[in-house]
This record gives sequence, structure tokens and C-alpha cells, in this order.
Amino acid sequence: MRFVLNKQLAALKNLYPEGKGRVVKRQNGLVLEWRSYVQPSKLSRKYEVQVTWRGISDIPIIEILHPNLRELADGKRSPHEFYSDSNTKPCVLFNRRGSNDWHAKMLIAESIIPWTMEWLLYWELWLSTGEWLGGGVHPGELTIEQYLSQLSVVNDKHLKG
Repeated sequence: MRFVLNKQLAALKNLYPEGKGRVVKRQNGLVLEWRSYVQPSKLSRKYEVQVTWRGISDIPIIEILHPNLRELADGKRSPHEFYSDSNTKPCVLFNRRGSNDWHAKMLIAESIIPWTMEWLLYWELWLSTGEWLGGGVHPGELTIEQYLSQLSVVNDKHLKG
């Protein structure tokens, strides 16, 4: 497991050398933690992004740490983010069918980070127009955990049916 996490961390450091990351031991095992500033376009502001990943059996959790997107949006949440009391957690992993576009063989640096920057571009458009133009699943009031639990039940029924 440590090898997989370190491989992901090395790729992040290689493609985004300004970022900081580490693999740490938490109560529930080893976790990759990485954060950096990203700028989706030359006209965009810089955003501080954090990625947390517990390994192969989990999905990466993305958070926008700074600036506070809800403050910039006058307290509104975009339709394409997971519910969270704290930082914005963009929904970058799920396509229109609700299935996960990401798998553990993909490098976070080549998938999750570019997808997050794309999400931020759509967020900027949404902030200007009030319309989400990026497509995909809109999780509404669901947290990431609730959404994954729902998805698991649907997938179980599909496999048994």
C-alpha cells in the first residue's frame, strides 16, 4: 500500500513541484495528503487545493481550501459539489451516469488535478452566469460518503438483478 501511495505522491511532486505532500499514518491506515495552488487559466485566480487519498479501496477526496468559494458565491453552493459544512468538495469523479470515472491505476496528477482545474473553470462560469455548464452528476445535499453508499446499493442491485 505504501508503494502505491508513494508512487502517486511522486507523480504529484513531479508534475506540480510547487505542491507539498506526504504519506502519513492515521487511525484508519496510511493516507496520502497533498496540497498546492492551481490556476485553471491565466485569467483565473489561484486556488489552494487539497487531495486526500486512503488508497486503492477509496476515492481521492478533493477540497478547495482557499479562497472560500461559498463566500465568493454569497453563500450559495454550486450544483456540482458534495455537501460539506467546511471546505468546498467538488464532484469531479462521476460522469452523467453516476459511475466513477477514476480508478486506482490512474495517476492523481494526470486525472484528479486536471479534472479539478476543469471543475474550477466551470465554477467560475457558474459564478458569472448562474448556470452549471460542466454537466455530470449533481449530488445535491449528499456528502461524498452518502453518495458512495447510494451508488454501492445501486451497483449491488444491478449486479444481482
